[in-house]
Amino acid sequence: MRAARGRAQQVRELRRPLRLLVVSAAGNDALDLDHTANLIAVPAQSGSGIAVSATGPMGFALGATNFSRIASYTNFGTSAVNVAAPGGDFALRAKTCAPWPACQRVGDRSCWVFDMVLSTSRGSGASISSYTWAAAPAWPPRRWLPLPDDHPGEPGISLGALKTRIAQSADDEGKVGRDPFYGSGFVNAYKACTAR
Repeated sequence: MRAARGRAQQVRELRRPLRLLVVSAAGNDALDLDHTANLIAVPAQSGSGIAVSATGPMGFALGATNFSRIASYTNFGTSAVNVAAPGGDFALRAKTCAPWPACQRVGDRSCWVFDMVLSTSRGSGASISSYTWAAAPAWPPRRWLPLPDDHPGEPGISLGALKTRIAQSADDEGKVGRDPFYGSGFVNAYKACTAR
């Protein structure tokens, strides 16, 4: 536990002089981070960045289109999660899909693969996955957001102002206002980048 808290402090100290906003995954243990006693998720609960929970459809190959459905594995908690973003899900894995042409082409009825997200990966160029680390990069420009003083259109925007803009531009999901699964809402990068 002491080592985890030390890492969180190192992250806070690193980002201050560099003016970096740390965007991190909330975690993949389906834990309520508001009620885990002495357990903390680092860097999600470091207090200096933005923690992202994951969403994903269940049964896209069968017609499901709710991409803002909370993923079965994502950590959650009002005190930890700032926003939610697409991370995919594998919850349908244990179930058998009805015959569907795309599933038959794959050679089985594992339609759950269509509930995951497609991302770039080292070596093969692309892969499918479903975890909160796949959701965190949904907010551009990826995990570390530098904020130089000459940032086009937003000279000198503070980290606090940027975090506020991300929260205010998110599409409210779940219960109205801030909630344990979506935080301030489902991330909307377009609204965040065009807001004034």
